[in-house]
Amino acid sequence: MKKRVIKLLCFILILLLPFVVLFMTTELIENQYRHTFVAELEDKCDLLEETEGKKIIFVGGSSLPFGLRSDLIEQEINGYSVVNFGLYATLGTKVMMDLSKINIGRGDIVVLAPELNEQTYSLYFNPVALQEALDGYNYRYRYLALQDNLSLFYNYYKFAFKKLEYSATNSAPDPIGIYRKDSFNEYGDVSVEREHNIMVNGVDPNMYVYTDERLLNDEFIDYVNEYAKYVNDMGADLYFNFSPSNRLALKSSITARSKFQESLREKLNCNILCDIEDCIIDEGYFYDTNFHLNSSGAVYFTNKVVTDLKRVLNLDYKPGQTPDEPGGDDKPGIDVPDVPSMPDWGDIDVPDTPPDIKTEFDKYNGEINIDYVDYFEYRLVGSSYRIVGVKDEYKNIEEIIVPSAYQGKAVTTLAADAFYGCTDLKRIHIGLTVKSLEGGCFNGCISLQGIYMYEKNGNLISVSPTELFKGSARNVKIFIPQGANYSTGYTWEHYYASFEYFTRQAGV
Repeated sequence: MKKRVIKLLCFILILLLPFVVLFMTTELIENQYRHTFVAELEDKCDLLEETEGKKIIFVGGSSLPFGLRSDLIEQEINGYSVVNFGLYATLGTKVMMDLSKINIGRGDIVVLAPELNEQTYSLYFNPVALQEALDGYNYRYRYLALQDNLSLFYNYYKFAFKKLEYSATNSAPDPIGIYRKDSFNEYGDVSVEREHNIMVNGVDPNMYVYTDERLLNDEFIDYVNEYAKYVNDMGADLYFNFSPSNRLALKSSITARSKFQESLREKLNCNILCDIEDCIIDEGYFYDTNFHLNSSGAVYFTNKVVTDLKRVLNLDYKPGQTPDEPGGDDKPGIDVPDVPSMPDWGDIDVPDTPPDIKTEFDKYNGEINIDYVDYFEYRLVGSSYRIVGVKDEYKNIEEIIVPSAYQGKAVTTLAADAFYGCTDLKRIHIGLTVKSLEGGCFNGCISLQGIYMYEKNGNLISVSPTELFKGSARNVKIFIPQGANYSTGYTWEHYYASFEYFTRQAGV
């Protein structure tokens, strides 16, 4: 019997040995994700762990760091420190709830505010994203459920091989633009100035906002109720809140929204902080998604949140009431900025192009190009054009450059079915003016092999989260410039496996 047990143990050790070697090698390598957006998670954990006294803790996704001014909340509500514990929806709301348990104490206020989206209103969990976020800090996993730790174990190879590749090629992610660790301040807010809405026509058509039964996930609601019990057992109070949502993105009526809020109120074992209508905000206050506010929008939404926090804390006072009386408040109100003006996406300087000379595909570098402008059908929406189709006589094309302009205005969007019927199309080149690729825009392109993107900052391009290749060929490659920021960006996470890098010299 002993021999059998010893043999079994030896067999298990032999099986585990490659993993142990891989783990030790991977963990000894320097953090390869230290500049990325998700690397902020460890700092948020540290902040929560080290903050003493009463706290207001905001838990959720990226709408929180984009949507709050924690310094203004502290200014308006005495006696509380603010911790912005929102980061990135792809980590999952469940993970943020679990990790927030690091330091919830008596007298704290916890505000749980996931984005109005099926993924965030679920128990979705992304093990590889979490491993990247906590690279070198995996002792934090002790706050997670057993099934999540098992998922981390099963997916460790994916994380490890990618990290080893980055180290071996000296190509650790160093993102371009706002989605990087140094965009955060000491509260966990995104502090980079965001002047105005940069989305075409003010809305991202690839992520509309719904409020109906698809968000009433019973497993998620049960988990929130368990979380509420934990928070209450710690002597704190939990409030559920709605994320700021772009009015233009709404696909639910006011009646449906009211019914949704009432359903949540009935199912949740905690109070709702803000009315859902107060969280639906004009498009001018948004930045680059239907949930991310610009700098003015963050002040606007913070004022809404502070108003309701004062209400639940009984801090409002009537005219003539002195601040030191019960319910008084000695701080001035927040000065809310006006809605920033929207940019005109149609402004574009189109150079003269000889009518019979077309750019060679291997010399194109994303610059303004109208060589193939007559091949397409267009629709003017707002101040820019959408490509809605290819003319019948040109549907046999095999390679093409998307025109930058039509009738003097920028072409910014490839609509659904834009290339329908182009069964021979193999390669498509997308220049710098295009800012939105809608789901199914390559539907019917059964021969498609490669999509060439020339914008280096992928976060400036809205893309359908799951349906970019709907109806097209399998294994389509997305070619992006060397050094471009897509794989560590916000909008392209579902297409990482399709990326290939290319180099191109302008004018060559």
